[in-house]
Amino acid sequence: MAAKKKTNPAADEPVAIASVAAARTEAAGELAVVSQAGRNAHLVIFKSANGYFGIDIKIVQEIILMQEITRIPSSAPYIAGMTDLRGRVIPVAAFTDLVGMAPTEAGDKTRIVVVENNGGFLGLVVDAVTEVMMVDGTSIDDASACGAREHDFIVAIAKLPEYLVSIVDVPALIAMADRRGVPELAAAA
Repeated sequence: MAAKKKTNPAADEPVAIASVAAARTEAAGELAVVSQAGRNAHLVIFKSANGYFGIDIKIVQEIILMQEITRIPSSAPYIAGMTDLRGRVIPVAAFTDLVGMAPTEAGDKTRIVVVENNGGFLGLVVDAVTEVMMVDGTSIDDASACGAREHDFIVAIAKLPEYLVSIVDVPALIAMADRRGVPELAAAA
């Protein structure tokens, strides 16, 4: 098998925050190279709209339950609002809006994936976090080889037995959102 899964015992349950913390510790000494095909990648995999995406475990701070998001006037156009995370206010963006997909309604499995971004934190609202996994490099192809050249933020594609995972470069995603202004979020703010 090409991947080692770290999931909750109950298949329908979201990945536990403890799983992310353990995986971050395990990955701490590894070099972050998810942008290169053929290299192992330790990923937090999530579902958003009809796709599966992965983010390098090294930048995922934690995964939290969906909570209230307060809209803030004059914030960056891609910011849907802010939320309070144990006394720390962090900006939040809907992943679907950032990547130009149709928004989805929040449900029981909706989570906010808190990632490190340019020295701060950003919450990404996703439909569900499905697993934390080490993906073998032989299962990872360069995104440009798969026809994803127009999306600089998708750096590789992981081929899993059940589905394909688009591996996301979060700083590139935010830079793209800054360049295009993400009009959907700007209008909603």
